[in-house]
Amino acid sequence: MKALKLLFILLLTLSACVDEYTPEVKGVSGIMVVEGLITNGESIFKLSQSVSILDTLKGDNYITDARVEIERNDGTIYEAINDGNGTYRIATGDLDFEKEYRLNFTWNNKRYQSSYLKPIRSAEIDSLSWRKEGEGQPVLVCVNSHAGEDDLPYYRWTYKETWEITTEYFALKGYDDNGKLVYFDLNTANNRYYCWGRDSSKSILLESTTDLKENRIAQKTLVEISPHNEKIKNLYHIEVSQTQLRAEAYNYFRYLRDEVERTGGLFSIVMSAGDNGNLVCLDDPDELIIGYVEVASTTQKSMYIEYTRENKIFEGDLLERCTKYRADSVNEYRPWISGLTYSKWYCVDCRTHYNASKDKPEWWPTDHW
Repeated sequence: MKALKLLFILLLTLSACVDEYTPEVKGVSGIMVVEGLITNGESIFKLSQSVSILDTLKGDNYITDARVEIERNDGTIYEAINDGNGTYRIATGDLDFEKEYRLNFTWNNKRYQSSYLKPIRSAEIDSLSWRKEGEGQPVLVCVNSHAGEDDLPYYRWTYKETWEITTEYFALKGYDDNGKLVYFDLNTANNRYYCWGRDSSKSILLESTTDLKENRIAQKTLVEISPHNEKIKNLYHIEVSQTQLRAEAYNYFRYLRDEVERTGGLFSIVMSAGDNGNLVCLDDPDELIIGYVEVASTTQKSMYIEYTRENKIFEGDLLERCTKYRADSVNEYRPWISGLTYSKWYCVDCRTHYNASKDKPEWWPTDHW
């Protein structure tokens, strides 16, 4: 923890004197960053190198050519599939709670390894709920859970969001990707009216029950959605994953969360940690590595939130920026609503919206395409 604090102090000091100390600021880049959890089913790890406060994370910061595996202390090896963009997926199946697991990977002729740990059995999520406390207020998504008195009191959550998108107007015809004028059909996927957006948690969501009488999580807010956000315009789905942590892992992630929040997210990409993590470079024990690889089962629960005229959770109004225009002919590359009427791309092409695509989830409950 001491090294972690010193590195953050160094970064903050340098950020106040960027012009004079550019070489030193750039010197904090290139630190190995490991994100991921050894868990049941599939374990996903992301490998990258930290960037300085003058840079942004680019494709060349991802580590795409590492050899990654999970090792169990009985000699069983689970090899990773390289998904690209620094992401590695490992089919771990059901964890054996009597065995120990660790992460191994090799990159740039150097070997890296996490500590052997026995899996933690995470508690089930009791329920998810949402509430909106009045007009103009956000929609809050909350989690409820509990564990035994002798179970670990440290919790972490991540989530995945999916939502249905509709544009303000249906474009009857428009130009396809090959520049050909085509007619659209709401009864098939050949339209620009329906899309689906996807997102995932970006912040570190933690809670501890050490100061409570019971090991119980009650109405912990995980997500706040603005009433003007189109995520809740039609149908919204969230899947929450819950993991219980060791005290060492909880303290590690709590410190990172607090530092990111304190600095306004300036170092959220750098995520600079010190020797309180549990990763080491076997070929260079003094190398600074960012990351704590916990070993624990994960439990999930999901929930839909649907906009209705009664709950009125969505309060946005696209009409203010969606105007219809008329033209003399259709010989211009525009999205046509009908006849010679057209509008802005955002108003008729759902693919232009945030994180949107025509890739409809197989499990989505509506019959839209």
